[in-house]
Amino acid sequence: MHRLIYVSRHKPLDDLDHELGLIIRASIANNRAAAVTGLLLAHDGWFIQALEGPAAEVLTTYSRIAADPRHEAMTVISAGPAERREFADWDMCARRLGAGDDAILDALSMRRIFAPARFSPRNALRLLKAVRGIQERVRLSA
Repeated sequence: MHRLIYVSRHKPLDDLDHELGLIIRASIANNRAAAVTGLLLAHDGWFIQALEGPAAEVLTTYSRIAADPRHEAMTVISAGPAERREFADWDMCARRLGAGDDAILDALSMRRIFAPARFSPRNALRLLKAVRGIQERVRLSA
């Protein structure tokens, strides 16, 4: 099992929610075939994403993402073996943090200065796991 977490600036997008929908639809099909799971977070001009699965497939997926013109200044926060999947329930899940999600950033001391390119691997994973928890609650209540 391999996990890669990266951040990137996203280029100005006319409709971020629409773009996230396009990304998710393509990712689900691609990731399901490659046994890759993960979570994508969009906030304040940034994408933060975790990819998990067999190392070769994760690296191939990351290379495909790096070629996507919606991304700029991609930075790998961490990459390496993982004991287990943290995002096993999703071929890909995406969430855009809005004003209602400020409590997440406050709890992680990330709201005042949101600078994902400087996140430690631990803090990046903590943020993504917090978002995973919200997504799980949303899914269960639906």
